[in-house]
Order: sequence, then C-alpha cells, then structure tokens
Amino acid sequence: MLEQYSRDAKILIIMNAVGQLFLQFSIFIMPFYLRALGYSMGDMGIFFSLRTFVGGIFFLMAGQVSLRLGYKKTLLLGSFIGLLGRIFQVVAPNYYIMALGFFLVGVNMGIRQPNFSALLSEEVADKLRHHAFSISFGLGTIFNAVGVLLAGFMPNFLEINFGITTQLAYRLVLALSFFQFMLTIPALLIIKDVPVKNPKIQWRRDLIIKILKFSIPSAIIGLGAGITIPYMSLYFNMRFGTTLAAISGVFFVQQLVMGVGSFILPKLVDAIGPVKTITLFQASAALLFALFPSISIFTIAAAFYIVRSILMNIVWPINDAFMMGFFSTEEKATAAGIRRAFSTFMRGAGNYIGGFLFGMSLSYPFYATATLYVVATLIFYFFFARYNKV
Repeated sequence: MLEQYSRDAKILIIMNAVGQLFLQFSIFIMPFYLRALGYSMGDMGIFFSLRTFVGGIFFLMAGQVSLRLGYKKTLLLGSFIGLLGRIFQVVAPNYYIMALGFFLVGVNMGIRQPNFSALLSEEVADKLRHHAFSISFGLGTIFNAVGVLLAGFMPNFLEINFGITTQLAYRLVLALSFFQFMLTIPALLIIKDVPVKNPKIQWRRDLIIKILKFSIPSAIIGLGAGITIPYMSLYFNMRFGTTLAAISGVFFVQQLVMGVGSFILPKLVDAIGPVKTITLFQASAALLFALFPSISIFTIAAAFYIVRSILMNIVWPINDAFMMGFFSTEEKATAAGIRRAFSTFMRGAGNYIGGFLFGMSLSYPFYATATLYVVATLIFYFFFARYNKV
C-alpha cells in the first residue's frame, strides 16, 4: 500500500494514523468528561469555542511560522504545545486551568494541520497526491475508529473493575491521549525537512482570489458542522437514552467504514474527477442531515448518521489534495492555514449557535446545518467545475 512512497512520506502517514488512535481518547469522551466534572452545556460551548477560535488564529499564522522555522520544526513546536495542553486538561483543578488546556490544544491544532498537509504534499509526486492523502486519511480513520470504541468502553470498565469514580475514570482515559504526542515527536525527529527556497510569499491578486475560493465554501461548511457535530454524542444520549458504549459503537462503525472506503475513493476520483466527487458526496450528506431529526428509532438514526458522516468527511482528503495542486511550495501551508482559519472561526461561531439551538429544539440544528452544507457545495462547484480533470 505504501511501497510507492518515500521513507519520510511513509513515516508521516503512519505517524498520523497511530496518532488518531490516541486522539480519540480526548475528542470522543470530552463532553462526558466535562459533564462529570460538573460543567454545564454553556461551559462546554465556551471551552469548545475557545479551542476553535484559537485554532483559527494560529491557522492564519501557521504558514508564516513554517516559512521561518521549516515544516518539521513547526510541527514539533505544535506537538510540545499540544502535549502541555492535554496535561492541563487532565489535571484541570479549576475552570481556568481547563480553559488554558483548551487554549493550548487550539494552538497545536492551528499549527499542525496546515503544515502536515503541506509537508505530505511535498513528499509525494503530484500524480500520487490524491492517493497519498486518501491513504493517510483512511489509515487514520481506521485507527480513529478503534480509539472511539476503546474510549466508549474504558470508563465503565475502569469503574466496575477497579471501583474508581466516574470522574477519575474519565481522567485516566483522557490521559492516554498523551501517547499521541509521545509517538509524534520521535517520528518528526527522524524525518528530513523540505527546504523552503523563498521565505516570503509574493501576495498577488490571483493568489488571494484562489485562497478565497477555497476558503468561502469551507467557512460555510465549518459553520454548519460547528452547530451540530460537537453535540452529537450528547444528542444520541438525550434523544434516545443510549449509553456511552452504544454511542461509541456508532462512531466506531462510521470511522471504520469511512477508513476502508478511503482506499477505494481515489478510483472514483480517477473516473469522474475530484470536483464532481466532492459535490456529489457533500450534497448527499446534506440531504440525509435534513431528514435526520424525523427519525425516532435509534438504530435507523445511527445508520443515517453513519452514512451522512462518511459522505461528508471521506472527501476531505480529496479536497485537500485538490487544493494543494493550485499552490507553490512556499504558498501551501499559508493557503491551507487561511482556508482552515475561515472554517475554524465559523465552526467556533457554530459551537455557540448550536448550544443555543439545541436548547430550543433537537431538530433546528440539523435543518440549519443541512441548509449551510447545500449552499457551500453549490458555491464550491461554481468555483471549480472547470478544473474537474479526469
């Protein structure tokens, strides 16, 4: 599967995949962990928004940092900051330390994602970019699925078998997320950096327009995702009374199927082109989300959510790879960072709106998200339909 890639490309792909396993020990259980500590839905909205907005700010800075330090050192810096943030979240003796933890995790998020995409893009040939990004996403998603399953079962397992409190069980599971950085940091130390020949970006009108064309649809999707996605595990619990273990099973199946599907997706891109693939999948996902609130049976709702999530998220590596082809080595991290900043700022706003809408109705957030997804998909197709090369 990875034979056609360089040593460093293989390390990056494997590092990302294994890191996703331990990342889920923080992402999936975080709402339940915060609730066990006594935080309200309003507090959660503040924490999630803080992380998201900080990530957005550092998305804007990510390219400039890597132009000075290089991709490798920038990724290492982000990893150390992220590890410190996780430590604060686990220890969290009070509200302010918890907030600081979310702040630092947001910094890592903003620094890491654009530079990882840029570095992986530079490590593979142009004709292999779609495949490399899909394989990285697919392997990461499969490991992600295992992490979701373990995170769902481990708190209850620790409580029953070791007689510890719910709060301590969540802390211990969250602490396992430290391994994400304990693996990432050594992996980054042994790879070589990609030299940046020009430490400054030549800002041109066409460059700005290209970045905005990618950023506007992402911003609208980010707003829609922010309204619903952070609250989905709680939604299943509140709407159907399902247990944490059952909910983790839903996310496990979703991630596992999506991971396997990612290996097949490049063939579809080769057949109909990246733009048609992206718009077809995202439009279908929006339709399913519009129907989601009308479902009153947990198993059917779970199936709808699994299919919707796969359709919406499986094309993101294709989207990232497609975007990288429009920019030079010096521009890639900055362009990716700006696009993610647009998405992240709007996602942060969505976190707040979502908390408000869920307080009014369990249906309104899904209608809002579906509408925004449709608008974003139409705009993306309008901008890039002519670049749909097969």
